[in-house]
Amino acid sequence: MPSHLPYIAISAFDIMALAAVIGALATGLWIIPEGARESFHRRLWRLTGLSLGALTVSSVVLLVGRTLEMSRQSMRHVGHWLPLVMRETSFGHIWMVRPIMLLVAWAAWFIGRRPARHRAAYGILLATAIIAFTRSATGHPADQGQWTAPEWVDFVHLMAASVWAGGLFAMTVAIFPFLPKARLSTPVRLALVERLSSLAALALAGILVTGVLSAYHYLGGFRPLFHSPYGHILLVKLALVAVAIALGAANRFVFVPRIRAAQPASPTLAAPTREADERAFSHLARSVAIETGFLGAALVAAAVLLHGMPPSEMAHTIGGSMAQASQPAGRFEFTRFEDSRGTPMAPAISTIRYGVLRRNAADMDDSGRPRSHFDQMSL
Repeated sequence: MPSHLPYIAISAFDIMALAAVIGALATGLWIIPEGARESFHRRLWRLTGLSLGALTVSSVVLLVGRTLEMSRQSMRHVGHWLPLVMRETSFGHIWMVRPIMLLVAWAAWFIGRRPARHRAAYGILLATAIIAFTRSATGHPADQGQWTAPEWVDFVHLMAASVWAGGLFAMTVAIFPFLPKARLSTPVRLALVERLSSLAALALAGILVTGVLSAYHYLGGFRPLFHSPYGHILLVKLALVAVAIALGAANRFVFVPRIRAAQPASPTLAAPTREADERAFSHLARSVAIETGFLGAALVAAAVLLHGMPPSEMAHTIGGSMAQASQPAGRFEFTRFEDSRGTPMAPAISTIRYGVLRRNAADMDDSGRPRSHFDQMSL
């Protein structure tokens, strides 16, 4: 596990950046009422831009990290292996969609900087949704082939998680701290928190349905949940999500009703009721911030699961070997050939796809460069 920590960190960074973009967009499109758009558009758009910047960086780092993970080479030789990964692997082919979608997203971001052009957010949302699908198409869900049900289930799960976690993050850093100074009308403030609660509940429903389907698919039964490393990590993730659900329930059934009850019934009651309203909003903001922290930890747990072997695939290992079962799914391994100076030459490529070993010895040209193709393109 320690040797995989850098790659887990890269995946977690990429997932969080994606969630931050989608969450900021969801907040602006579906949580902020029309009467508050002018007050918060600039802050949300700035957060969207910062998150897009993080997603751009994470996309490059992800490509480099996957290249190092597949080749088992040092960073010194990444320039040699990176073109091979991009040309010859399914991951490389699908990854090349990312730069295109990032360009689309950045173009839409520049167009939508003015509040009057806020609908450009839909262009960014579409581009980032496609990027999210590239994650599903290059991980465990793709092992049954492209465009299969597991891919779509994973995609919906990732989008719903991004709306929930990313939306709460956007509210925590870009909305709640500035809400007291926004001078919004009472109905607008109430509509904002009610929309937040409704969108979070809808996203949670999507997460629960797709999460159950994914768990059944990858565990292959109830026993592996308690008797496998993959199941143990999944239990940690479930515990984190359970705490977030409890906090969300408190928000929906305790704090939002308090805010609703604190709304002034008449002008003579406005001052004391306003103070109660501010206290209720403060409690809600604190609860949302804590919920965001637990969801962020759950996203890290999800990144750990991406680099583990699902128990349902253990039966596909050669002779049931646990040594091979411990290998990350869909990994290409390169056997080193080096010249006298230690420069990597053409590889012999071993593709481990859930423990089923397939070999493909690469040809070499006169200069010792690889010129073969991968037989398997599952990563």
